[in-house]
Amino acid sequence: MRTIFRGGVLRRAELNQVNNCTKSIFSFCHTACAKHQSNFEGSDVEEAYVKAKPFKEIPGPSGLPVIGTLMQYTGPFRQHDVAHYQAVLESRWKQYGSIMKETIGKSTAVRLFDPDDIQTVYKHEGVWPHIVPILESSKKYRESRNMSPGLGNINGEVWSTLRKAIQPVMMRLQDVAEFLPYVNEVADDVIDKIDNMVDNTGSIPHFNNLMARWNLETAARICFDQRLGALDEGTDSHSQRMIQANYDIFDLSTKMMFTLPWKFKANQRLSDRHYEAEDYFYSNGQNLVNTAVSRIKTLAANKDLKEGQFLFISYLLFNTNLSFEDLSITALTLFADGLNATVPTFLLALYCLAKNPQIQEKAFRELQRNVPDKYVTYDCLKKLTYLKACFKESYRFFPLNLDTKRVINHDIVLGGYQVPAGTTIEMCSFVQQMSSKFFDNPTEFQPERWIRGSDHFKMHHPFIVIPFSHGPRMCIGRRIAEQDMYVMMAKLLKTYKVTTSTRDLGLKFQIIQTLDKPVTFSFEKRH
Repeated sequence: MRTIFRGGVLRRAELNQVNNCTKSIFSFCHTACAKHQSNFEGSDVEEAYVKAKPFKEIPGPSGLPVIGTLMQYTGPFRQHDVAHYQAVLESRWKQYGSIMKETIGKSTAVRLFDPDDIQTVYKHEGVWPHIVPILESSKKYRESRNMSPGLGNINGEVWSTLRKAIQPVMMRLQDVAEFLPYVNEVADDVIDKIDNMVDNTGSIPHFNNLMARWNLETAARICFDQRLGALDEGTDSHSQRMIQANYDIFDLSTKMMFTLPWKFKANQRLSDRHYEAEDYFYSNGQNLVNTAVSRIKTLAANKDLKEGQFLFISYLLFNTNLSFEDLSITALTLFADGLNATVPTFLLALYCLAKNPQIQEKAFRELQRNVPDKYVTYDCLKKLTYLKACFKESYRFFPLNLDTKRVINHDIVLGGYQVPAGTTIEMCSFVQQMSSKFFDNPTEFQPERWIRGSDHFKMHHPFIVIPFSHGPRMCIGRRIAEQDMYVMMAKLLKTYKVTTSTRDLGLKFQIIQTLDKPVTFSFEKRH
């Protein structure tokens, strides 16, 4: 059987040959790069490393044996509020400078705040960057349930093989555009839903809930070619419980990170609740995977599987050599990740536009010129320069990812200090996002600063605003998330003038940051 995708047509045997050839070439290149790097380090780099200040002199807060500074974040002597971890990191930067070292519990990390140092790490991360799992608790959960660990919990050649298998369907813009019919369909239903949900002032309180159901519905349509009916369900529905379970996974994981090791009962209670949330989300998600795969196999056996059906799952089934466990976790990760990343990102961008009506109007005029019909096409999206700049500027105002982590595989000099191989690096460029050193008028929301040819455009340091990370381990769901957000925002702004009565919207830390309160938006129909 063949699966037709815009990227081409591949039979399984042909794909195996390509994968084997790619693997050989990749292995050769990795070895050659390592040899080149070794030779290079034998001269200038090695000399620079010897001359650098020793690792032990990197400044940072002093802690206790075994637990480090953990008691600064929890217990009766707590000094910092974990919910405001962004402020904690900013205070560390102001106290210790551009590079520091901290041990929290069993984990010691070197924290970088200078974008030049961050650029150096990315430059030397190699073709197989080693990362620390974002959710160590979820990794352990998956191990306990004999699940595939997923792309974010593996490293080395195993990671590379999986990434190469799934990357075409998730990262090539033209292939991602194949999902546009699904994305437009759900977004149109959201617009209809808004018309029915607004109160007598034209407002929807806690718009967070509707956007979470929008994302769940869109993700189910893309991943499983299935509508869940989440937009029509209430706050005590199965879909809302799925959303809550996903929220609880991150909330409980954060609390476990900062719980003292001798608090056995507290740790066990948190762990039990975490497993319950994971079980609810992933057991129900697995049912969606099983149903989709079963339907595909039945349709294929009867020669009734049509082009355009089950695009995502069909690609994984017929164009890769993934095990069923890897296929399942790949689909489930895409299904889940938007709830804790895409939804807050979208809400924050909408909040910025609601607070800046002149900028919102400029984005609307761009949409009028470039999206003449109700359906948002791939060609339309390519022309939405200003709308994309609005999102970029909202990333600068509201950083969701505070500390991208890497484990370096060779000795390196950072900030004038020796940092040996095997050290965990936390890259915190967000502290520079509101800095007048790097941005003119940093407290002003100016999308034009990102648009070449604009009066406000200026070449910015490329390693400050990087919400999707960079390099080989860039977020693999980036293209799908951006497409979802651009289409939904285009339809919203073409239909309504959006304002908000919510003041002082901020962020709270839950591994990935999220909104610290519900947000209310008001919608005035455009005529």
